[in-house]
Amino acid sequence: MTFPRLLPAMALAALLTACGQPVEDSTPAAPAAPVTPAPVEPVTPAVPATPAAAGGVALDQEGLRLVSESGSTRLVAFGTPTADAVAALSSVLGNPADRSTNSECGAGPTEFVSWPNDLDALFLDGKFSGWSAGRDSGAKVTTMDGIGVGSSRQQLTAAFGNLKVEESTLGIEFNAGDISGILDKDGPAGKVETLWGGTSCVFR
Repeated sequence: MTFPRLLPAMALAALLTACGQPVEDSTPAAPAAPVTPAPVEPVTPAVPATPAAAGGVALDQEGLRLVSESGSTRLVAFGTPTADAVAALSSVLGNPADRSTNSECGAGPTEFVSWPNDLDALFLDGKFSGWSAGRDSGAKVTTMDGIGVGSSRQQLTAAFGNLKVEESTLGIEFNAGDISGILDKDGPAGKVETLWGGTSCVFR
């Protein structure tokens, strides 16, 4: 009887090993689609306002704030008796330049005490009731955030999140809580002409 030739042991082991290997896919993978980044909108930074200077008076929604040389503040609040308010403000601003009364104001006869920096304090029924900053006050009289006559509408928007602007019989009027005023023109290029807070005496 003739027997088949046996394969050498090493050849048989190699053959069994090869039979157990997975067949690799030689098809190349499709390239990934390029990712286009989303466009980024340019951000225009707000123009920073100049904070109220130390050793002066800052405009406030609740009255006028005295700013010491060290930067600490003290509020002269609406409702303060006339004599006390005038004395406190004069300690920082000097003696008033003028005092007058207007009996035609809508809220009633109103006393005006004016200082040389074009800041007026208004008094109704013997109490501090409002303030107004005129065209010549400029950077000398501002809020603690630096908002005053000459500030831009962009600065107003950055300082007051609740800013409202509309055209009225007074002009381009804006309102931010208890602070109001007039812009010299409509649109982003507008600048503050006058400011007032608390009781006002404006004729519409």
